[in-house]
Amino acid sequence: MTALSMARAGAVLLALAAGPALAQTAPMQPPMNDFDQAFYRCDGGEAFMMTYDADQPTTAEMVTNSDQRHYKLKRGDAKSGVEFTGGGARFWTDGKTVSGETPKAPFKNCKINKTS
Repeated sequence: MTALSMARAGAVLLALAAGPALAQTAPMQPPMNDFDQAFYRCDGGEAFMMTYDADQPTTAEMVTNSDQRHYKLKRGDAKSGVEFTGGGARFWTDGKTVSGETPKAPFKNCKINKTS
């Protein structure tokens, strides 16, 4: 076997070994606008804004209209979807359904406000 054919065989083996690692999908990201924010309107006139630290966020800030508090949240391990928690507040979405809560109350039937 020549050096060139050995190099080719090595490259093929590396590609095969890397295949499963390359096939892994990136974790789901929460919906957001170009400014790394998302606005939600919920039943009962409730609303909140999420501001993320990046396109693939690890932290977020939730600001609610009902208590005007700023909650600092950290991304957690969700079995499905995306979850952020902290300071008694929680945000979760699978891209279709959204749930949120603060120590004051849960947010129900929230929808992203796409005009913002």
